[in-house]
Amino acid sequence: MDNYKIYRQNPAAGGNANKLVVFLHGYGADGKDLIDLANPFGMALPNASFISPDAPHPCAMSPQGRQWFPIEEIPNGAIKASVNLLGLIDNEVKKLSLTFKDVILIGFSQGAMMSMQCLLINHEQLGAIIGYSGALKEENIEAANDQILNGKHKYSDTPILLVHGEQDEVVPFQSLEKSKYLLNKIGFNVQTLSRQNLAHGIDPEGISKGMEFLKTLN
Repeated sequence: MDNYKIYRQNPAAGGNANKLVVFLHGYGADGKDLIDLANPFGMALPNASFISPDAPHPCAMSPQGRQWFPIEEIPNGAIKASVNLLGLIDNEVKKLSLTFKDVILIGFSQGAMMSMQCLLINHEQLGAIIGYSGALKEENIEAANDQILNGKHKYSDTPILLVHGEQDEVVPFQSLEKSKYLLNKIGFNVQTLSRQNLAHGIDPEGISKGMEFLKTLN
């Protein structure tokens, strides 16, 4: 993935970063689609560095955009794609002299699925994840069996926020409760926010909730 563009924003407070926030865009978009969210989220985490990488593959249905994996490979495509993404994040973390515990993943749609899959399979604990309009399936959980002991994931204290529009025409709104259920079942405590009149997108209320969530992280 080193060949693909990474959009960046330095800490709002200046100086060295104490956290790394990674934005993961949706299917058919690219890294620049989410990097402007560094402005509001930078108010919540003024000492965080922000990156928004392009997904590694041209999008089959929208060639000017990118995809983390082919849409027909849901849910298993997220597993292999997450291994590659975690390699990229590892490189970025080392550049900043941070650890995975300092990393927050914020994903939209296919990027939200990637965020959850990275959380599940990574052999080091992440700091937190926020997923907007995402979906998780049993296969994604099964990919992390080596991380689950006596029915509980070893990093189940990782903070999670999932946000979803009730009018989502792309990823069904029911995915919110299904994802929460699957994560709860292996020990995670999941915060959720439903947006009554929102379709497939991120709205100001979802951003505000994300900012509040990030402010609670130490």
